[in-house]
Amino acid sequence: MPLRGAQRPIAREDLARWWRGYSPAKAGRLLAELGEQVEEVELDGAAAYMLAGHGDRAAAVEAPRSVRLLPAFDQYVVAASGHADELLPKGTDRARVYRPQGWLTPVLSVDGLMRGLWRHERKGKGLVVEIEPLAKLPRWVREGAENEAELLAGFLGGDLQVSFAR
Repeated sequence: MPLRGAQRPIAREDLARWWRGYSPAKAGRLLAELGEQVEEVELDGAAAYMLAGHGDRAAAVEAPRSVRLLPAFDQYVVAASGHADELLPKGTDRARVYRPQGWLTPVLSVDGLMRGLWRHERKGKGLVVEIEPLAKLPRWVREGAENEAELLAGFLGGDLQVSFAR
């Protein structure tokens, strides 16, 4: 199934993490109790669940290309914590995003994958957006990230300056 990211079929372990006090076994029983309301699908070789009747349609969807500057604590990044290693470039320390005491770093998302970190800072009348790629970024991604920064500057105000760390 070509679904990636946080908003995908849910494994019983994901459900247990969101419902505090549930073990994966108890989450599995809850999914079983839903009966015909959910269907089991295979996701990356493991069992996962989604609303019944949506599996074939979801499998056929081609994800659109996207570049987004996701803010700290974005629900997509929060929900992806259980499978973040699949979304980060190989060899990236997940602690770069999921920091101690529950702090989350703002993320550059490319086609639903975490491909960079970013921050912004006001400097006088300016707004500086610094993007740190976690992998080599093609030109279209850099342009998309700059467009996202322009939207942020339009919202926050200020003369925009975008930089990419090496």
